[in-house]
Amino acid sequence: MGRAVAVASARGIPVTAHATQLAGARAAVEGGVTCIEHGTRLDAELCALMAERGTFVVPTLGVLASWETFRATTTLERFTGDDFPHRIAERRAAGYESLRLARAAGVRIAAGTDFGGGSLRANQMPWEIGEMVKAGMAPWEALASATWVGGELLGEPDAGVLRQGGPADFFLVHGNPLEDPAALWRVWRVA
Repeated sequence: MGRAVAVASARGIPVTAHATQLAGARAAVEGGVTCIEHGTRLDAELCALMAERGTFVVPTLGVLASWETFRATTTLERFTGDDFPHRIAERRAAGYESLRLARAAGVRIAAGTDFGGGSLRANQMPWEIGEMVKAGMAPWEALASATWVGGELLGEPDAGVLRQGGPADFFLVHGNPLEDPAALWRVWRVA
C-alpha cells in the first residue's frame, strides 16, 4: 500500500481507500492514503492516527440508510432475508460510532454519497447530511463536510467559500438547514 501511495503522491495524485472493516482501514492509513471511504468500523486508536496524519474520512452513512428501503423493491436475499433488519441496524450503529470516534479524535470528515458505486446519486447529498446529523454532528458541521471540508479533500480551496469576486455556485432552499437539515431536499432555486 505504501509503495502505491508513494508512486501516486510523487505524481501529485491523492489516494483514497475503500475500507469498511478495521483491518483494511488500518492498512490504508498506515500506507499513507489521503482518505478512507466508508470507514464504518473505525476504532479510537486508528482515529487518533488518522487525525495525526491528516487522513480524511468520507462516512457515506446515507448508503446504509438507503439500503433499508431496498426491501420493498428487490428480491435479492441480501436485502430481503430475515436477518437483514438486524444486519443493517448493526452496520448503521457501527457507522455512527465510527463517525463519533473520528469526530472526537479530530479527523477531517468530508461528505460523500458513494455515487457511482453505491445506491445514492449525486443529487442525494441531503440524505448523507441528515445521516451525519443523526450520528451526532451539528448541522453546521455536516454542511461544512459537504462544502469547504470536501473542498479541502479535493484540493479545491474555493469550495464552500463565499467571497467578493470569487466563484459562487449555490442554491436556495425552503427552510433553514442549520435547524432542519431536511430543508436541503426542498430546493427553491439554483444559481
